[in-house]
Amino acid sequence: PIYKLLLNKGFKVEILNNNWVAKNQELEIIAESIFELAGIIMLRENKGKNWRVNDNEIDEYLDFLQKNDK
Repeated sequence: PIYKLLLNKGFKVEILNNNWVAKNQELEIIAESIFELAGIIMLRENKGKNWRVNDNEIDEYLDFLQKNDK
């Protein structure tokens, strides 16, 4: 399960005020679900500290969804 994966990556995982929280020595991530939490951690691992998407990336994603009727 994702919970075990996050523990193996060195995160302490808890639920606070209906939010999932993962903490390690260098960061704290808060999300509404464990799936979102894992996704944000994956983005951070792959993109580094500048993990947030930019407007162009959002536009590309919206175009993808529109082309695929989602």
